[in-house]
Parts: sequence; C-alpha cells; structure tokens
Amino acid sequence: MLKALFQWYIYNMKYSGIRIFRIGGIDIILDYSCFVFFALIIYTFAEKYFPQSNRHYTNSQCWLMSLILALLLFASILLHEGAHLLVALKHGIAISSVRLLVFGGVQQASEPGSGREDFLMALAGPAASMAAGLFSLITWYSFYLSNIDSPMLDISGWLSFVNIGLLSIQNLLPGFPLDGGRILRAFLWDRWNDMSRATKVASQIGSGLGFFLIAFGILLLLAYFPTILPGLWFVFVGFFMKQSAVGIYQSIMLRRALSGVQVRQVMTEKIVTVDWLTSVEELVRDYIYRHQFTNFPVLNRDEFIGMVSLEGVKTISKDLWGFKQVRDIMTPVELVPCLAPADDSSEALSRMISGDIGCMPVVQDGKLMGIVSRRDIMNLFKIKSDLGAA
Repeated sequence: MLKALFQWYIYNMKYSGIRIFRIGGIDIILDYSCFVFFALIIYTFAEKYFPQSNRHYTNSQCWLMSLILALLLFASILLHEGAHLLVALKHGIAISSVRLLVFGGVQQASEPGSGREDFLMALAGPAASMAAGLFSLITWYSFYLSNIDSPMLDISGWLSFVNIGLLSIQNLLPGFPLDGGRILRAFLWDRWNDMSRATKVASQIGSGLGFFLIAFGILLLLAYFPTILPGLWFVFVGFFMKQSAVGIYQSIMLRRALSGVQVRQVMTEKIVTVDWLTSVEELVRDYIYRHQFTNFPVLNRDEFIGMVSLEGVKTISKDLWGFKQVRDIMTPVELVPCLAPADDSSEALSRMISGDIGCMPVVQDGKLMGIVSRRDIMNLFKIKSDLGAA
C-alpha cells in the first residue's frame, strides 16, 4: 500500500520547477533540471565546441551563439509539447499542467478515451520535432553548400540533431512514458481492448529500457568522453523512465480502482471534534494524546468554524498552553481545503498529496458531514486490490 501511495505521489506531486506561463488554464512548468542542463549546454558550447569548430569566433561570439542555441532548444521543447497539447485538447482530454524536461515534457492529464486518441496524441510531438529538425537540416545544408562561414551553420546543425535525434527518434523508443511507449500502449490497447494491461506491458518495457540507458550513460561517463553531457543525458533519461514508468502504471490502477467512488463512501462519520474555547493544554492532553490524531475539526456549538492541528500547537510555547485556546491557533474554515460528499475519491487523494494534507473535512451546505484521510482512501484501494477488483 505504501509503495502504491509513493508511486501515486511521484506521478501526481506538484513538480519541482517554475511556472513560466499559463495558457488556456494549463500551467507550463519548467523543471529545475532544465536549468542545470541548459547551463551545461551553454558552458560546454561556449568554452569547448564553438571555439574548436571555428577559430575565428571571439569569446563573446561563442557565448552569444551558445545562449541562442539554448533558447532555440527550449523553443524546440515547447513546440514538441505544444503539438501534444493541440491534439489532446482537440480530443477533449483535460490537461491541468505540463512539466517541461530537457527531452520533452510530462502532462498532468486525464487518460485518452481510446487507443486511437492515445496514438495520435503521442505521435504529434515527434512529428512536430521531426518537421523542425528537417527545417534546421535544410538551413544547415544551404549554408554548407554556399560555403558561408556563419554561426547559423553550427547552430542549425545542432538544432537538427536535437530535434531529429533526441526529440523525435529517441522519444520513439518503445518504452513508457516516452512517446514511443505511448504509441506501443495505444497499439496494445487497441488490440487487447484493455488499457490497464497495455499500460502494464509498456511500463515494464520502459522500466527495463530505463535501466539499460542508465548503465549505458554510466559507461559513457567512465569512458571519459570529450564532454560529460552524453553520459549525463542517458543517465537522466533512464532514471526518469524507470521512476515514471512504474509511477504512471500505479496511478492508473489507483484511478481505476477509485473511479466512481465518492468521498461519502470512504469518509469517517464519527468525528472527534474540539470546542473552540478548549485550552491548548486540554487539546494536547485529552485529544492529541488520547486519540493520537494530528488534526481536529473545531466547532462553535454545532457550527464548523475551522481545523486545529499539531503544527498549530507547536507555534505556542508550553508555558502558554493553559492560557491559549483552540480558537487562537486554529485555521479558519475560510482557509481550510474542504471536500464535498459527492467528490471523487481519487481527486480527493490527489489534492491531499499535492497539498501535503493528511486529512480533509467533508462539508455540505456549511455543515460538517465527516472527515476523510489518505489512509481511508488507500485502505479502500488495498481491499479492492486484495479482492482483485482494482
């Protein structure tokens, strides 16, 4: 159960990165790893490749060319993911965010309705990158034939390599979650008419391929290549594939098991509540120690007015526990994330994990109906799994 929860977290967590913009309600997030790779690319090309490829370039020109190349590579990634998004939106696939990585991106999206939709969405990215790569290759060839000694010769050459070799061909490797893995899943899904089985097979292949790429990357690093970029690239892609392949499969299994299960079916209706005038000392002694919970709903008579937690207690010195009341440390109901009884339990779990919340109150028309925790939802998943219903 804990393993499944961890894999769900890997897939649904708020990805570490910076939201660079928002378009059509979709958050575009640049992963922190991109900053490391782009910095390595700029430094490597400015200090090593460009000075060696053409001794006429000044140091300033090399750095400027490297910066332009990095920006165009970033634009190539945006193009790749933009193609995925256009096809997904055309087929009504809901997308909340896109996490940009150096070799593409990962969408937080609902699952496609059929293998055909999955195939079209997966193929769109490599197709767009291939078109961009061919355009860059034609540009490079034009400068090459004309014998024009221009920085565009080097920049267009590398752009064609990245778009064709990495964003297209590498992404078509048949391992989940790369685009090739999604295409394989779409084919198996259409043939077996079983998305879970198809995802499992594609994920297993992706995990094995990820291990191979990690090993290959380490060999490149040990072989002391002229630059560490190829080795780091393969290690990074391999590690991502191994983690994501299992995580995405587990998340799909969780979603399917919890599909149609409303929060009211898993919530706890017998709630331990705390009066808002209770002292912090009583809260610790009679509630936290006794029931061993870390969160409690707070009532003013029968009115639900907020939540009090162990974290709130920690903000008060022990010497003041007898003088401070729950109302002094509680989170007002206006700031408390709440669920409705009819909410989907898988979405509730996703909200709790992404917000690092242990439990959430269930409220209807301002009245406290119950409380639901991660443990409640995962216990249901475990029961369904044991019974073969997941």
